[in-house]
Amino acid sequence: MNFDKDALGFLIHFAKRTKGKPFCAEDVTLSAMEKGLAPDDLREWGKIFNQAAKDGYIVRSNTVHSRSMGNHTKTLGWVAI
Repeated sequence: MNFDKDALGFLIHFAKRTKGKPFCAEDVTLSAMEKGLAPDDLREWGKIFNQAAKDGYIVRSNTVHSRSMGNHTKTLGWVAI
């Protein structure tokens, strides 16, 4: 299994299913974990989101989300392009 490749594909598919609605990164990581796709360190997802943004699949949204895995700190979500 190649986490980077599999995770990028998962994120792109997830984003397309949102039909332009903003989503939180944790929505993606938790959904991936339910499917058995998880790195040893969840921070590895950061580079996956950066790559998807660089490749033009997603951009930051103006919607603020509360991070369930981050002590409910606030962060901007993402949206598919």
